[in-house]
Amino acid sequence: MTLDFEQIKELIPQRFPFIMIDRVLEVEPGKHAIAVKNVSGNDVFIPGHFPEKAIMPGALIIEAMAQTAIILFAYTEEQKKDRNNLPSSPANPALPMGTDFKSVPKKGGVGGFFKGGKEGDLEKGGQGGASDKKPLYYFGSVKARFLYPVVPGDQIKIKVVNVKSLPTNAYVSAEAFVDDKLIAEAELVFSVKDEGLK
Repeated sequence: MTLDFEQIKELIPQRFPFIMIDRVLEVEPGKHAIAVKNVSGNDVFIPGHFPEKAIMPGALIIEAMAQTAIILFAYTEEQKKDRNNLPSSPANPALPMGTDFKSVPKKGGVGGFFKGGKEGDLEKGGQGGASDKKPLYYFGSVKARFLYPVVPGDQIKIKVVNVKSLPTNAYVSAEAFVDDKLIAEAELVFSVKDEGLK
């Protein structure tokens, strides 16, 4: 499963200029996610870090890892909800016997993620409703090691692997590469609060 920039915004609470991943190349729910960040000389942090030699701050590499972890966690939770909310029929085991197909709610929103709202909004892609409130993610523990600098023109590939997850917390390991060179690695622990942002 791949996700573009707009689909990423559906899953993470961060907004410009703090979205640190541009595309998700792969998500295997509950297991791992791989994302990329294209580092540009136009990124807002580049002019000040450092004026004489532009380097992406290590804290923002960690942020890119954290956002990839949020994608893994949020996408896994969306998949669980979708599986648990499926109704079932002989012609289509996912629907109950005698289902009128016009009465089956359509998924709305970008990438098919349900956005809730009023009943009539389902056909339109739905605005408002529960999922406009994104969970808040609190990173409580980070152990990181940086091996090489990242400069404008580099593309960082971030791989996050689920070590252990519960409904409200997770522990992941992360690696960041430029080309095939490992440039940073980290272990991240975070918790999730179901208060949302609009």
